[in-house]
Amino acid sequence: MKTKKVPFDIYIPATEYRAAVKVETIEIEVYTDDFGNEMVTSESSILIDKTQARYMGLLAAADIRALRDHHKLSQDQLSDLLGCGKKSLSRWENGHEYPSQLVNTLLRLLETNKVTSEDLRSVRQPRLTQCEKIVHFIGNRQHAPHTYTGEWCRGGTTEPIAM
Repeated sequence: MKTKKVPFDIYIPATEYRAAVKVETIEIEVYTDDFGNEMVTSESSILIDKTQARYMGLLAAADIRALRDHHKLSQDQLSDLLGCGKKSLSRWENGHEYPSQLVNTLLRLLETNKVTSEDLRSVRQPRLTQCEKIVHFIGNRQHAPHTYTGEWCRGGTTEPIAM
């Protein structure tokens, strides 16, 4: 088989609300057989994936490892926080796959410190019902100081009133 270089258009995949978007044309290598059929080389396939992932804002393997190291998390701990499989995280860190757009968004929020590992841990807890939230609020109020200020307290004065 012979190889030749051909142009290849890189697209960001379509979503429910927008069509696929062409972002760049790159040159890739393809094998050609005696009948003129072309097949992408494995190196070109990797180049296509990496280029598309970059335009989609997906974190690369080294970025995910660095993020986990920065937050001092093991693979097990990070996979638990994200709610993903440990093998998936390993494949992302080894560059064999990319995380989904949803997981990537969580990783990017963690990377920019808009979300902390504590934030992720807190939402992994069971959700409280409205009744449980009220009971929790009342329980917290019982331990709060019973001092109030404001005009509504004592005929227009703003001095604290001990209860």
